[in-house]
Amino acid sequence: MFRSKAFRSRRFVDVSKDTQFTDAWLILAVILLGLGLVIDNAFFTTTAVAIGLLVGVTWTWSYFSLAGLSYERRFSEERAFQGEQIELTLTVNNRKLLPLSWLSIEDTFPAALPVNGKSITLNRATNLGEFRSFWMPNAFQRVQRHFSIDCVERGFHRFGPTKLSTGDGFGFFGRTASLSGEQRLIVYPRLYTVDELHLPAKNPFGERRAHERLFDDPLRTVGIREWQQADDPRRIHWKATARHGEMLSRVYEPSREEQIVIVLNVATMARHWHGIIPELMERVISVAASLAVFAAEERRAVGLIANGTLPGSDQPLRLLPGRAPDQVMRILELLAAVTPFASTAIETLLLHEAPRLAWGATIVIVTAIAHDDLLAALLDLVDAGRRVVLFTLAEAPPTRYLPGVIVYHVPGIVEDLIVVKEET
Repeated sequence: MFRSKAFRSRRFVDVSKDTQFTDAWLILAVILLGLGLVIDNAFFTTTAVAIGLLVGVTWTWSYFSLAGLSYERRFSEERAFQGEQIELTLTVNNRKLLPLSWLSIEDTFPAALPVNGKSITLNRATNLGEFRSFWMPNAFQRVQRHFSIDCVERGFHRFGPTKLSTGDGFGFFGRTASLSGEQRLIVYPRLYTVDELHLPAKNPFGERRAHERLFDDPLRTVGIREWQQADDPRRIHWKATARHGEMLSRVYEPSREEQIVIVLNVATMARHWHGIIPELMERVISVAASLAVFAAEERRAVGLIANGTLPGSDQPLRLLPGRAPDQVMRILELLAAVTPFASTAIETLLLHEAPRLAWGATIVIVTAIAHDDLLAALLDLVDAGRRVVLFTLAEAPPTRYLPGVIVYHVPGIVEDLIVVKEET
């Protein structure tokens, strides 16, 4: 987990005045003062002076009400997993001699995350939540309030901007200010354990190669050599052959790094434009996140490809396999932000991306459905010499025979996850 940086601001933007006071009060004070002086009436004169003093005091009170005032929003963690609870601390600090008899704060909160002990009002115009609180800070007083936020929905959740309203104690003059600063709370997908997924404790992605075994990586050509009869036709370097007038083959760079590439299908129906089943999509995303963590724990380079998109984008996700310390965190952040919009059919994306992957990579497909087009694409990958693992959350396991594909069937609710079969 990562501790959150607090949002603290004393710089207000869009400061505006809101007054219940009208010019009629000043006119009345002038009339009473003039009348009192003319007829030498102490009551009228005193009343006029009192009104003037009241106007001056309340205006001054309101004018300086925002001076020395700060608002702070702090999370105990800035990243959490779905199902966890984090602490939220709100702080108002009044650094001046003048007390505030009232301070109303309207903060923008995500409507999807409940705050214990307080209600969040959904703004139909913006589709954002509004969190309202009322404060009465005295002079030089720092007031804190603590809340708990239930991280029930994955995503990048935005907090802010904030609107503050205050004024004098009589309600004659008011001032409203806006704070433009925002914070993000990242909620990762829920992670399942190996036992919850009923995976084998060892080698859930298939048997591991011997540690010293080398394999050729067709993405890394280091030279050419004479063609040999046993060479695969795909090794032939046709441009070099044409230049030299003899058959030449590519020489690939050997590699022993084992890579896991998780390919996520966010579509929950046979055709991605037919709609989505939100609960099923969330479960698929959680399974993909769990597998990424498993792969990293086995010290394998792990990457992610998905036909889902990030908010504001129409491109599929693609993160190359790596062993960097923050690789899993990057994958979890992508899965936290991925939308249900599928940019393309999963089988199309799979066949397009597979040639770009290292030859020794294990391709792990995680999908809610396993239709014929996808299964045919998996068999094409196996025929091409690829290692393929299929995790399907469909109601029924694939009926088509899939030689060379390791198949895990994880249907229904999480508590009922079972392994149906493995095909080799």
